[in-house]
Amino acid sequence: MNRVLTLAVFNIRVLLGERMWFVLSWALFGLQLAIFGSLMSRLVVGTVEDYFFFYSIGLIVIIVFESGADLGRHFVEHAREGELPYFLALPISRKGLFAANALYGATNTVIRVLPPLAVTLAVLGRFSVQGIIFALIALFLLGLGISGIMISMSFIAFKSVDIYIALVAGLSALLIRFSTVFYPLIFMPKIYEPVAYLTPLTYGADLTRWLLGFNPQFLLNPTLALAVVIAVAVGTIFLSVTIMEKLIEGVKAA
Repeated sequence: MNRVLTLAVFNIRVLLGERMWFVLSWALFGLQLAIFGSLMSRLVVGTVEDYFFFYSIGLIVIIVFESGADLGRHFVEHAREGELPYFLALPISRKGLFAANALYGATNTVIRVLPPLAVTLAVLGRFSVQGIIFALIALFLLGLGISGIMISMSFIAFKSVDIYIALVAGLSALLIRFSTVFYPLIFMPKIYEPVAYLTPLTYGADLTRWLLGFNPQFLLNPTLALAVVIAVAVGTIFLSVTIMEKLIEGVKAA
C-alpha cells in the first residue's frame, strides 16, 4: 500500500505542477456556460424547465469525460517517452500500478470538477454541501468507468499518440452527442434513443442532476442510473486491470 501511495503522490505532484491547465479548463467552462449556456437556454425556453442548470451539469460531465481521456493519454505518454519500462521495473504489482494511476485520475477529476461545480451551484442558488458531496461521488464513479475505457484503449494505441487521440475524438463524438449531456431523453428523436441508452454519460449526467434536485420527470430512473454507472465502473476497471496484467509486458512504443 505504501508503494502505491508513493507512486500516486509522485504522479499527483506532477499533476499539481500543471496549474495553468486547470485554470484554462475552468475558464473554458465559464466561457461555454456564459455564452452557449445562456443562448441555448433562451432557445429552449418553455420546453425544459431550468435548461441553464441542465446544460451546466452536462458541461461538468464533459469535464469528467475529458479527465478520463487524460488518464489514458497519461499511459500513452509514459510508453512514448520510455517511462513505462521504469514503472514496470518498480517493486509494485500491476494492480498496484493501476491503483496508483486511478488515484491520479481521481485527483485530476476532483480538481477539475469541484471548483466549477461549486461556483455554478452557488450562482444558481442550488449550493449545498450534501448535494455537492453526493454529486462528486456520482461523478467519481462515472469517471472511473470512463477511465477504465480509456486505459483499455490506451494499450491499443501505445505505438502512436495520434491513434489514441483519433480514437478518443471518435468516441467523444459518439458518447457525448448521443447522450443526455445536452438534451433530455424524452425530447430525443426515437431513432437515437437506443444509442443514448448505450452511453454511460446518459446515466451519469441524469444521476448527477437528480442528486442536485433537477426535475425528475426529465431524467432516467435514478436507481437504474446508479446501477448502470456502478456496473460500468466495475466492469471497465476489471477489463483495464486484466489488460494491464496480460498485455502490458513487451509493449513497445514507437
